[in-house]
Amino acid sequence: MRLDDLRFFVRVATLNNLSAAGREFGLSPSAASARLVTLEKSIGNQLMARTTRSIAITEAGQIFLEHAQSALKEMDAAVDRLDAATGAPRGLLRISCNMFFGRKHILPYLNEFTERYPDVRLEMNFSDDIVDLIGEGFDLAIRAAMLPDSTLRARKLGGNPRVLCASPDYLARKGVPSCPDDLARHDCIGLSFMPVWYFHGPKGEVSASVTSSITGDTGDYAYDAALHGLGLTVKSVAHVWEDLRDGKLVEVMKDYPVARTGDIWAVYPPGNFTPPKITALIDFLREKYGSPPYWETDYQVVGSAG
Repeated sequence: MRLDDLRFFVRVATLNNLSAAGREFGLSPSAASARLVTLEKSIGNQLMARTTRSIAITEAGQIFLEHAQSALKEMDAAVDRLDAATGAPRGLLRISCNMFFGRKHILPYLNEFTERYPDVRLEMNFSDDIVDLIGEGFDLAIRAAMLPDSTLRARKLGGNPRVLCASPDYLARKGVPSCPDDLARHDCIGLSFMPVWYFHGPKGEVSASVTSSITGDTGDYAYDAALHGLGLTVKSVAHVWEDLRDGKLVEVMKDYPVARTGDIWAVYPPGNFTPPKITALIDFLREKYGSPPYWETDYQVVGSAG
């Protein structure tokens, strides 16, 4: 029985999906099924009850899962300690981040990172969901939000200012808002998870319950909608800094900056030490971003409206 077999089984149980776990390991559905059967035969118990449409962990599988997770945790800790002793970053580094930040601020630098650290293998997971780092086996997550209280450790990569913005075409057609009250007369691009927009006003925080002309559930949708002139939206500067710099989007209502913005963090599991591969990537990204990071300064080349 190999450690990879244990990792595969843990992913099957975590995802509750044999094919999805197989894809993560580069296996076809038939190869994934065969790998699970081989593992079950090696331990003499059925771990997953499966039909053509569903899969569920058995009682024996639940017992095996608990011990497999514990064994993997101990083995990973042993490898990390060996790495820490040598100081050389190595091994698989599993990273979770949302699509926009990964596409704009991580992927462009990974070729240089892997050339600098050839013994580190990278696995990227792009999702807007907040993953369970420990339960899902991630080494590191990039989170562009306010961090709740947690046992997780974190290092700040940069600020995450947000702006109210729109395309020049939209502003030419509908005018430029100057205060939150003006939003009632504008087309707003809504996000289902952000029904209220908050701004810093002269007398404190101001909230605006916007009536959206179009609503969706991802930041990428709101970005595309704004570029196509569908209305005003609140966007992270890390997402739109190039568009602001180049004049494709225009920041408005600068006298009422967007509130409740948070920062961008590298988050990783707790422990008595940090594996060199994690430290290496965080230090590398901070080096590439600068202080303050380029997205907080470069976008101001083009003037804002309002």
